[in-house]
Amino acid sequence: MKVRKNMIAVMLLVCIGCSGCAKGQPKADAGNAGNETESGDTGSTAGKQDFPETFQETINGVVFDTVIQVSEEAELGNLHQVTATLQRPDVEKAKAVFAEGKTVTEERNEIGSGEDGREYPSYTGHYEDGAFLSASTVLVYSTPVFEKIYGAFRLDHDYNADKYSKDAVMEIGDPRTIFDAALKDINGAGYQLEEAAYDYYALDHETMAKEYRALDKSGNEISPDGLSWGAENDCYFFAAVQQHEGLPVYFGSQEFPEDSESNRPVQVLYSAGGIERVEVSRLYSFSEPGDAVSLLDFGTVAETVSKKYGDVIGASYTVKRAKLYKMPVKLADGTYDVKIAWLFEVTESGTDSDTGKEYEYTQYMFVDAADGTEVLF
Repeated sequence: MKVRKNMIAVMLLVCIGCSGCAKGQPKADAGNAGNETESGDTGSTAGKQDFPETFQETINGVVFDTVIQVSEEAELGNLHQVTATLQRPDVEKAKAVFAEGKTVTEERNEIGSGEDGREYPSYTGHYEDGAFLSASTVLVYSTPVFEKIYGAFRLDHDYNADKYSKDAVMEIGDPRTIFDAALKDINGAGYQLEEAAYDYYALDHETMAKEYRALDKSGNEISPDGLSWGAENDCYFFAAVQQHEGLPVYFGSQEFPEDSESNRPVQVLYSAGGIERVEVSRLYSFSEPGDAVSLLDFGTVAETVSKKYGDVIGASYTVKRAKLYKMPVKLADGTYDVKIAWLFEVTESGTDSDTGKEYEYTQYMFVDAADGTEVLF
């Protein structure tokens, strides 16, 4: 089992140089042994292959001021064609891991139907200690501790994750050891997650006491009177992504491709008492390796992007970022053809013809790294 802590130091460069980047993207970690960038001359052979850290060209009117992100764990000279199937948790195994010894107050067993049309067991359970477990297409386990922490640590709405350390080691334990323990429970619930990269936040009680806020159903802030914080509340939050042959496995969608910690497929909140929250979604099982895959040089792939946007009249396009993924694309039989693809972050700017006001927004394009064609979902 390979578990790697990739803090993705290159993302700091993105956030400095790219105004369109998401707020919650990872920053540099001073204690990290590496980052997700491979640098060197652009290559196109199946052997040792490197990509530049940046690509700066203007092609067909499209400006490439592009930060290139490639996991340093990627085995670029040893990539293969594979297919994949979507994993699901095992209900009974999940109950054995997360609900052993708990008193049930309410539970429901059903038969669900997944995106491939196949039926599967679906379970939800509420327990006397306030814990909750759901095992269907997604695994969710949560305790009352999570509700308290949720008011103090926010990755999406009212973002404040930058208030917390990303390299601190707290008294509750070494984060690598703790993530390994969490991964053991996840696999114990029926998953097979063999290769993962994670980032974490050290949520210390002093900062959480300052940052806590909660809203009632009307959107009014609730007073935290009577809410106490101590060392027993210290915990780690982990955001992890599955890897295959060293490349991250794409976890978004064509409509929602934001590469941020708030939508990573594995999220864990862990305190001295153990897992307080775990959510697992969209993990894949991969076939045995097929034929070797050779990647095109970056300039050739960039031409595909320029052809799509270069002929658009009245708008300007700047490509800010490109990240290399293993990207599962669903087939008719419910399996997935796993592309090796670049996700391009493209900023469109111009003047609205109706209002006369200037605008700017970000859109995304996916290009097959092996044949240079656009990848459509």
